[in-house]
Amino acid sequence: MIKNLSATWYFWLFPLFAIGISGYLLYEYLETRGPEITIRFEEGSRIRPDKTEIRFRGVRVGVVTSVRISPDKKDVEVLARLEKHASDFANEGTKFWLETPRVSFEEIRGLDTLVEGSYISAVPGSGAKTKNFEGRVGTDLKNPLEETALFKLEALRLDSVSDGDTLFYRGMSVGTVTRVSLSKTGQTIQVQVRVPWEYARLIRKNTVFWRKAGFQAKLGLFNSFVKMNSVDALLRGGIEFATPTNAGPKAKAGTTFVLAADAPKESEKWNPVLE
Repeated sequence: MIKNLSATWYFWLFPLFAIGISGYLLYEYLETRGPEITIRFEEGSRIRPDKTEIRFRGVRVGVVTSVRISPDKKDVEVLARLEKHASDFANEGTKFWLETPRVSFEEIRGLDTLVEGSYISAVPGSGAKTKNFEGRVGTDLKNPLEETALFKLEALRLDSVSDGDTLFYRGMSVGTVTRVSLSKTGQTIQVQVRVPWEYARLIRKNTVFWRKAGFQAKLGLFNSFVKMNSVDALLRGGIEFATPTNAGPKAKAGTTFVLAADAPKESEKWNPVLE
């Protein structure tokens, strides 16, 4: 019997070898596993667990592990696991935004998401360690790295404004529509716009916003005109704003304005000094 055991002892090497390999792989997995973070987005229709990556300059630094509704039911919470080498992305000040395709006559961005799916871009912060972050959608900004101010508009009806439309000042693009939604009471339509800080000074407490039509016509015997705006506005619509010559104080980020259907009659004569 002892002779039989000595003849088969080497068969025990296989399970021991398998245990050793499993232990090594587990060690490697834990060594490359970074911190878990939570990113809140307004919606998560394009985010897929185990598929949507977090990238910095095109390099993967993490991946989404699960998506769930926030406890207050207002947002979507995205749980993601960072790579070990990307622990700096768990610092306060880190910016996350969901890349989506954006095509207009001013820019083309995020077309790679049509082929490989949406992904979350990130820029690391330099603050203390944290696990909770606010995410944005790529169409929020022309350059998601620049600081912006958020404003809200309200209208009873909305015919020609949608996510991604342009915000104009004197015909120049100075911001973007990032969200269109129904108010909680269902009485108004709410429009969210983002404006780079360099243009936020243009918005004052008495600034007026209105829907920008791409084509306008007025026909009559003695007072007729036909006006066509930019091609982008013609195809997509948008929002325009102006401030009376006697400009009021600067509006704080988060201020809510009424969105009018048409421009004020005297708006073309307004010429305020906005410093």
